[in-house]
Amino acid sequence: MDSIRYERELYVPVRDFLVRQGFSVRAEVGHCDVVAMRDEEMYIVELKRHLSFDLLAQAVSRQACTDFVYVAVPKPSDLKLDKAWRSKMRVLKRLGLGLLLVSVRRDKYRVEEVLTPETPQGHRHNKRKARSIVREFDNRSVDGNIGGSRGVPLMTAYREAALTIACIIARYGPLKPKGIREKGGDPKKTTSILNANFYGWFIRLEDGTYDLSDIGRAAPNTFEEVANSINAALNQSASAAFNARVIDEVSESDDIPKNGMNNTETKRRKPRQLKRDEKEAK
Repeated sequence: MDSIRYERELYVPVRDFLVRQGFSVRAEVGHCDVVAMRDEEMYIVELKRHLSFDLLAQAVSRQACTDFVYVAVPKPSDLKLDKAWRSKMRVLKRLGLGLLLVSVRRDKYRVEEVLTPETPQGHRHNKRKARSIVREFDNRSVDGNIGGSRGVPLMTAYREAALTIACIIARYGPLKPKGIREKGGDPKKTTSILNANFYGWFIRLEDGTYDLSDIGRAAPNTFEEVANSINAALNQSASAAFNARVIDEVSESDDIPKNGMNNTETKRRKPRQLKRDEKEAK
């Protein structure tokens, strides 16, 4: 069995394990390494290379948001003979935490569910924290993070909204906030994001429009996967808007016959007169 050297190596196999069970998965949501949603169920997984007290404390704190909390760690080389591990598993079970063990052999990862979470009775949830996590999860269009990563910018819902604005300006040129919203920017956050300019991506021009700074022009490349998803959505939105305009134009033209009269006037014409009108129109 090969060794797992980095915490971030655990994320993809854990994500795939959850996706196969019908979950939508996001990494680094509300300080949680992994959040998975299936219908109304929320699962949280904390990733670590070692099963430590800090990991247990972190996982127990997540039980304030949901009953379904796991810890995921690399699988020991000989789990059955490891007495210390058996003691740790008893502690996990007493705390009501689930356990996922990740192993790798010849670049093939495997995830085993060793313990199922069972939160003790009488445990209360912090609904405000739970709602905050769900809201952040729902506002992410794609999973732009890798759980367990350290020292890299995280893709939050706020950053994704700012990146959407950057993609819109890159596509259409300088725009006012209203124009950005009409092109697909967040209806509520666009103006505040532009004013705050937290990432330094935007430049306000004299005419009240906003353009991109050099950092802003590089942002779609920095977050390429999320930017590609945003641009695909913008393409779809632009195509739908174009088709709607075409349908409206066709509908309007259908109401006016070639002779330039409305349908009511046409019906009043006698058959001979209609024929003459058609000949003249030709």
